[in-house]
Amino acid sequence: MCILIGSCATSTGPLATLPISSPQASQLNLEGIEEYNRGQWEPARKKFELAVQADPQLPEAHFNLALTLHKLELHEQATTHFRQAGELAPDNKEIVDSTIYRNHLGLSSTLERHFSGGYRY
Repeated sequence: MCILIGSCATSTGPLATLPISSPQASQLNLEGIEEYNRGQWEPARKKFELAVQADPQLPEAHFNLALTLHKLELHEQATTHFRQAGELAPDNKEIVDSTIYRNHLGLSSTLERHFSGGYRY
């Protein structure tokens, strides 16, 4: 069973957005993703913060900022942005089912719910 669980786990990375509703925020978010992927946490943080300022309703920018704050070990701030991302996009499975999101919010993981019988088939 451990092998199965381990093989199901995926690492969570930043999420991109379509520039339809907020081109400026989407561009800043994309620039933040590029910095994040290079391991440049402070520049990524700044870009994601600018994306959130440009469009406070963009859940992916909040999620990405939270991921970056987590990398910077600023966990209280990360939790705030994870919470905002989840509130803005409660149906976005990439956000609300991610292990890091669920851990910061004190929720059980989707795997734990699955193996404990939390899902009904």
